[in-house]
Amino acid sequence: MTKNILIIDSDTSFSTILSEGLNNHQAFSAEVTLSSTAALQKVVEQSVDLVIVDMSIKDVSPPKLIKAIREAKSSLPIMVTPVIGQDVPENVKSLDIQGILPKPFFIGDLPKIVGGALGLDLDSQVPDLPAQPARNSNTRRSSPTPAAEKPVEAPQPVAKVETAPAPVAAATTEIYLPTLEARKLERLRKHREDIVNQLKDMNSDFRAEVILLTAGSELIAKAGTMSDKRADELAMLVAKSAETISQMARFLGERTKNFEQSMHEGSRFRLYSYSLGEGVVLSMALDVSVPLGIIRHQTRRTCQQLIKDYIR
Repeated sequence: MTKNILIIDSDTSFSTILSEGLNNHQAFSAEVTLSSTAALQKVVEQSVDLVIVDMSIKDVSPPKLIKAIREAKSSLPIMVTPVIGQDVPENVKSLDIQGILPKPFFIGDLPKIVGGALGLDLDSQVPDLPAQPARNSNTRRSSPTPAAEKPVEAPQPVAKVETAPAPVAAATTEIYLPTLEARKLERLRKHREDIVNQLKDMNSDFRAEVILLTAGSELIAKAGTMSDKRADELAMLVAKSAETISQMARFLGERTKNFEQSMHEGSRFRLYSYSLGEGVVLSMALDVSVPLGIIRHQTRRTCQQLIKDYIR
C-alpha cells in the first residue's frame, strides 16, 4: 500500500529532488509544501503517513512546527532533515522523531531510509541502480539541475523532439505489442466518453497540448487542443516507441519485461508516457516548464484508476 509522504521544506530545489526520489519508488507518494501553515492544514485534512521536516524551514522554528504536528496528530511519524553539515539539535531529538535524513544523501538509499522510519522493509524493492548524491542547492527552480543531482530512476530513453512528428502511414507500419484481451479492449471503447472526461480532469492541472490513451496503435481517448488527425498520427508514433522501449526492457533483463515510464524532451515540449500494461499507454505532450514530479504523481494516480476501472 502506497505511503503518503508530506515534505515541509522552503528550498524548492532540494525538496524537488527529495520528492521525485520518493515518487520514483512504488511504495511512496510524496508531496511538497513550502510553509508551515499549509503543512498543518494538509496534516489535518489529508491522509498523511509520514512528515519530513527540513530544519532550514524559514517561516517557523522546526521544534515549534513539530510540536504543532504532534498536537494535530499525536501518532504521526516525523523525520527531520538537518542543515547540511550540522547535526540535529538536542531540543529536536527530544521530540520523539522517527528518523533523520542527513544531507547530502544518496538517492539510491532514500526509499530504505524513509521506509525505516515507517517500519517498512524495502530491501527487496529498492532497484539496484548506481547511487547519485543529492546536495542542497539555492538554484532557482527554473534552472537546469546538474546531472549529478538528478533523482535516480529506471533507465529511460531520452530523445530530442524539436519539431512536430511527420504523418505515419498505419497501413505500412507493423507494431508488435502485447495483445489486450478482447473484452478489455471493448470495455475501453465502450467507456470512451468516461475516459475522455478523466483525461480532461487530469489536463486541468497541466494544460497539455494533448493527452492520449492508446491500446496498441488504436487511439482510445484524447484531451487537449491537438486535432484528431494529428492525435491519430501521434498515437501511431507512441505505439512504435512503446514497442522499442519494451524491446530494450527485455534486452536489459527488466523483470516486468517493460519500462513503466519513458520521456522524450525537446527545447519546448516534453512527451511523457506511462505504460498500463498489455500495450495500453497514456501519453502527454506538454510544456517542459511543468514540474516532472507533479506529472509523475498525477499520471500514476490517473493510470491506477484506469487500470482498476477498465483493464483488470
